[in-house]
Amino acid sequence: MINIENAYLSKLIIHRVGNKVLEDGLTLSDELVSLSEAYLSSLGGPLLVPFGNEDLLYNFYHDTDVNLNVMFTRCKKIFRSPDEEFIEASVAAAKELYELMQNPKLHGGEFWVAYFKGIVVDDEETDAVAFYLMDERKNFVKLYNKETNYAIEMQSGTDPSGFLSGCLICNTGLDEGFIVSATGKSKSLDLRMWMDVFMILKQNIDSFYRTQLAMRMCKDFVMEKMPEEFETTRPDQAELLIKSMDFFKASDEFALKNFQEDVLKQPELKDSFTHFAKQFSREQDLNMGENFLVNERAVKKMARHFKSVIKLDTNFHIYVHGRREWIERGFDEEKKLNFYKTYFEKED
Repeated sequence: MINIENAYLSKLIIHRVGNKVLEDGLTLSDELVSLSEAYLSSLGGPLLVPFGNEDLLYNFYHDTDVNLNVMFTRCKKIFRSPDEEFIEASVAAAKELYELMQNPKLHGGEFWVAYFKGIVVDDEETDAVAFYLMDERKNFVKLYNKETNYAIEMQSGTDPSGFLSGCLICNTGLDEGFIVSATGKSKSLDLRMWMDVFMILKQNIDSFYRTQLAMRMCKDFVMEKMPEEFETTRPDQAELLIKSMDFFKASDEFALKNFQEDVLKQPELKDSFTHFAKQFSREQDLNMGENFLVNERAVKKMARHFKSVIKLDTNFHIYVHGRREWIERGFDEEKKLNFYKTYFEKED
């Protein structure tokens, strides 16, 4: 996880990158933005805050060799010699981004390149370089205090935390293609272009991603695969979802065998899950049979996908939190309708 608490902005340069197909133009700067340390400090926080909310991380990628990824090589040069390489690398990045602006639906805007110090990744302090596209200017009111009243003036400016697309590249994990966080105002065409074409990123395989993927695999097995192979009721599925969630909350490490023994238990379910996990591994290009540490943040984030709710037409929802034996399903011959019978000790 990336910790931005004590990070601060060291350098900033701004270019203007328009949409090339719309002939919006490209304007390049050859000097850093001149700001006092106080202004740099106040500006750095808003530029970093959106990344602090992102748990999924990425690495630069190339089919054959990550050193052939242009942005990876560019960032490596910046980290090696920030004072000499920063401006030139930012200009090159702006030119490259402009050449990629070939879709009229892509938004042009101010292209900010920033250099941060004091970033912490997995308890290691390091530097980071960030790239942003600011597509929107907002109006704001400036107040002037006079002797007897206030005067106001309408001005326009940029909200530094409201960027359309942004990537924060941390100077760690060089062999894997650096540690990268990517975010933006929406998961739009613009952000996808940044991640897939401009930066060319792949998922960073860390404990958060593995935990999230394992929980999805277990949920998919219960909700999709089990009904295909076994006679399964929704209360049965709800019970297994609850047990699955309890397993991840209580476990420090994920192991397929432990999940099978603690949650599935029945031999036929365990065999089916073994085959399902192998298929899931092939689809995700990741061996889910390898043990890994369970990430607590990922468990909390995935909890909302493990809600055990039985939806009945448009009239009723039954929320199941345990006690599978207190729920019965049947069919009323007279009314020709299915029903659920639930037992309880007291009513609140």
